Amino acid sequence: MFSMPDLDLQISLSLFAISFVVGLITWAISRKWFLGLVVFSILGNLSFLGNIGSFMFKSYGIEWLQYFSLFIWPLINIFLIIKYRKQRKGKA
Repeated sequence: MFSMPDLDLQISLSLFAISFVVGLITWAISRKWFLGLVVFSILGNLSFLGNIGSFMFKSYGIEWLQYFSLFIWPLINIFLIIKYRKQRKGKA
């Protein structure tokens, strides 16, 4: 399989930066920092999941990020969503 690790890394980091900006905008509009964190975490995870089969992880020696994005980060996102929902129900 042909892969361009440089381009894959640039795309992933660009999407990660965009997810950070979207998280900040979400926080600024809603004034809920936890909601901004949840949005950033989910979008940040998706930015690396999009290239999970890429050679970039092995090429740059960041296989840990590949495993983290695939197995641990989604669990963190699930925890954050559950916590946000409970927090929201408590205020309603």
